[in-house]
Amino acid sequence: MEDGGTLTVRLKKRDVERLLNDYDADPIAALTVALRTTLAMPAGTWESLLRAASIEPNLRERLLKGELAALDRLAVELNERRCLDDH
Repeated sequence: MEDGGTLTVRLKKRDVERLLNDYDADPIAALTVALRTTLAMPAGTWESLLRAASIEPNLRERLLKGELAALDRLAVELNERRCLDDH
């Protein structure tokens, strides 16, 4: 069982740059890397990261389905705020 999910670490400039550079080629992979950093879960899977993240349930479901608008929304949030805070 993985630990993590309660801690949110701010992404560094290089983390955000990597997210933005890799996003078009594979949005889920790019977001997974960013979430692993911000949630302090280096081995987290996409699904486990989304369960641990402070994300609205509706958005979480859309992300799990790979909906582009939801993926874009998460990328914008990580780019602008550099972390996931409680909403």
